[in-house]
Parts: sequence; C-alpha cells; structure tokens
Amino acid sequence: MLSRRSFRLLFVLLVFLMGLGGGLMRSPYFRIAEVEVHGTQRVSPEEVIALTGVEPGLSIFSIRAQDVVKAVSGHPWIQDVDLARQLPDKVVLNITERDPFLLVPYRTSFLEVAHDGVVLAVRSTLSGQALPLVTGFSVEGEVRLGQRLPDEEVTQISRCLKGLPAEFLTQVAEIHLDPSKEITLYTLKGVQILLGEPVKLKQKLALLSATWSELEAHGQTAVSIDLRTGKEAVVRLKQ
Repeated sequence: MLSRRSFRLLFVLLVFLMGLGGGLMRSPYFRIAEVEVHGTQRVSPEEVIALTGVEPGLSIFSIRAQDVVKAVSGHPWIQDVDLARQLPDKVVLNITERDPFLLVPYRTSFLEVAHDGVVLAVRSTLSGQALPLVTGFSVEGEVRLGQRLPDEEVTQISRCLKGLPAEFLTQVAEIHLDPSKEITLYTLKGVQILLGEPVKLKQKLALLSATWSELEAHGQTAVSIDLRTGKEAVVRLKQ
C-alpha cells in the first residue's frame, strides 16, 4: 500500500498533469492552422471539413477520431476516414470513398449501389451507365442515400461480382435472378453464363475464369457457359 507521503506526491503529480493537459488544450501553439483532405474525388474537401467539424482555430488535442468517423458515417460516398495529427497545428483527413458497383431497379428509376450494399445515388435512366444491371429483382420500400440495402439478394450478387476477375467484370452487362434465386450473367456481347444457385461461388467463378481464358486463347466465342454443377463448364460455341 502507498504511504501517506507517497499518496500526496502522486496526487500532486496527477493535479500537475491535469493542469498541463488543460494548458495544452488552451495553448494557441496547438490550435489548428491547416486541415488537409486526401483521397476525395466525388466529395469535396470543403464538405468533409464541414461534416467532421475539424477546422482551423480548434485545439488539435480536442478532436477525437471516433467522433470524426461517426460524423461521416451517414455520407453515401465516404466509406472510411482516418485522422492524423501533425503537431503542432496541422490535421490530415485521409478519406476512403466507395465506388459504384451495380444498378438495382427502384420504382421508375435505378439505384447506384456500392459493393457493401450502400445506396450511392438514384439514376432516372441507364444512359451513360457502364455498371451491371440487376434484373429479376427490385427494391420496393422507401430508400434514402447512404442506406445499406439489407436484402439477401444484393449480398449474393455482390459476392458474385466481387469474385470475378477485374478484366471480366467490365464485360458484365446484366445479372439476372430468377424466382428460384439462380444467378445468370450476361456479357456486353450477349454471352449467357449460368451460375445457378449462389453456392460454391468461389469454385464456379474460378472455373469461369479458366474457361474464359481458354476460349480467348483459341479465338473461340461462346453463346453460353453453364457452370451450375460447379464441377465442369459446359460451353456452347457460336457457329
């Protein structure tokens, strides 16, 4: 146990440190003079600063990283933010933005959705859009920007597309879900790719990648590729 003298010394030290901390919080030397925002393309640095409240004049020690993260959590395009202090008076906000991943029918419009299911924008037409369109499924309820779609179908489709090779993903025009939840892809050139139920997706997509590469190597064009068994690819070639 601490002696009375040791306790008093510890108490005095604690009071001193608290006073020192309070002094640092109030010191003009540690007031923010510059805020830099990195990683933004779709969101302006000014919007990020306004959302987070990190602005010149505040004490650099008064800002909490968890508060900054919470402040941007509802923004559709901002996936994450990292706060870095550069003493004595500079703060850097590193932003990770979401990318559009697919389009989902919504009433008379289309939802632009990120890979994690967050709604990024509402599009009135498909004009100028190069994203895969989901068919056989639509969102009926009220939707707001920044909302994460809870539908199992969106999760399954995202898993499917994320598993595709990057060079193949750009060729996917449509993802169709039939009433039995089987998935069919259609490429920009009209090739039908039958994946079947969303099971063994990793195995099926690896098989698709290998089959697609082999077709290209031999200069062949497929009409359809059936991967529903997950064991083999049944290819019907264009005559």
